[in-house]
Amino acid sequence: MAKFTLDEIKNVIGGNRIAKTEEKIYDTAVEITDVSTDTRTIAKGDIFFALTGENFNGNEYAAKAIELGASAVVVTDAGYIPEGGIGIVVPDTKTALTDLANHYRVRLGASGCKVVGITGSVGKTSTRKLIRDVLATGYKVHATTANNNNEIGMSKAILSAPSDTEILVLEMGMRALGEISFLTKIALPDFAVITNTGYSHIGILGSRENIIKAKFEITEGLADGGVLAVNGDDPMLYEYASTKVPFGKMVTGVAVKPGEDICTSCPMFIRAANIESAKDSVSFDSVIETSEVTREFITGLKISQHGDAPIRNVLFALYLAYSFNLGRTEESKEAIRKVVSDFSAGAGRGLVTKTSKYLIVNDAYNASPESMALAFENFRYQSEGSRAVLALGGILELGDYAPVLHEMVGKNCAKYGFDRVFVTGDNADDFIKGAHSIDMRLEIIKCSDTEDMRRRLEEYVKPGDSILFKASHYFKLEELAKYFIEKGNEVK
Repeated sequence: MAKFTLDEIKNVIGGNRIAKTEEKIYDTAVEITDVSTDTRTIAKGDIFFALTGENFNGNEYAAKAIELGASAVVVTDAGYIPEGGIGIVVPDTKTALTDLANHYRVRLGASGCKVVGITGSVGKTSTRKLIRDVLATGYKVHATTANNNNEIGMSKAILSAPSDTEILVLEMGMRALGEISFLTKIALPDFAVITNTGYSHIGILGSRENIIKAKFEITEGLADGGVLAVNGDDPMLYEYASTKVPFGKMVTGVAVKPGEDICTSCPMFIRAANIESAKDSVSFDSVIETSEVTREFITGLKISQHGDAPIRNVLFALYLAYSFNLGRTEESKEAIRKVVSDFSAGAGRGLVTKTSKYLIVNDAYNASPESMALAFENFRYQSEGSRAVLALGGILELGDYAPVLHEMVGKNCAKYGFDRVFVTGDNADDFIKGAHSIDMRLEIIKCSDTEDMRRRLEEYVKPGDSILFKASHYFKLEELAKYFIEKGNEVK
């Protein structure tokens, strides 16, 4: 955890220090043992940052923080510092928090810690977890947890890193231009990863070109001599990275099925080889290519998900392993193989649950056209030997592209011969139009809302069925998945 003196924090974030305590001789030497923004988890010795927004005023919790043992508070109004408390008054507590995070990141770097920054339209979280787990086979690694990938969440991730952290793995999310630019200048990554660029947030950004530009902002904070690893299966992104990477920084390609000459402009490329699919797994080898040599890196890898994206997520982790000199001994290779084979998606991200009645795939944390396509491809294998039932909601933030992209998702879904699809959302008709343009025999039930979907599913499903739940988080299909998991385990 980050440890500071109050004077150090004051020097970093500025503002006015106010001590409403008689022990003023000691207030400048107050030691801070951790940083908190939530009184529900505050511990003795923390400094509490009173974050504010349109619908909340963290200043109102400053007195509670002191009461619970906080050593000091950071507020925007001195009137909220309680008697007996010490605080720093700043114009903006969020800016103060990000400034402190950047300061601590620099301090960690001075001790030799390296930072890996990750962004992308799809797969950020899975890739971040894989990188964390693979690198942890040889280093002390600290990483973003949950979905804490905005300026507050990422800052807290940095500040929660132990002082002896050797590698810090940070996820960066965005919805608009300029947001990753801000995050990367806090994190100052030594290695940057762009998993892919798809259609997520295209309703806000307006075009795929702008999405690529927004993701590429991660290079603005990339250290001199740092390396950007990009999806080499995405020609548009790869070409942009190859021509736009800032001076003094390098590009590495990561791909499952690269074109024949795609690595010519890269100092190094990592790709998959000998891919073999079975019902419950995919096995493959990894190959390193440079301008001088092509050689195997780690062979005999196995994962539980199908499709190019899960393989590529592993390859990003292997690239970082190679960069940190892991996987050079058989013992290290075996440790990495085990991490990769044991890796599983979290709840809402394709988690498979086998109940006594049904096989449930909960992939309802979020959705994009690309993640929908991946979910369908995986479900084709997961549902083998059973009736394949899909419960689908819409994809948000697509703007004017929503009709054509939902139609595209419908076409993709119809390729697999699933038994029945239940669909809801404003663009359900577009999905149906696309699906029936490929396969008029596909049974599709349009539902008015999530509750209507629940009722209709209950009427249709029977023991032995496999059910996929997939939608943007707004539709709350993860709750529906949990409902059918409980129903599937009922004992009568």
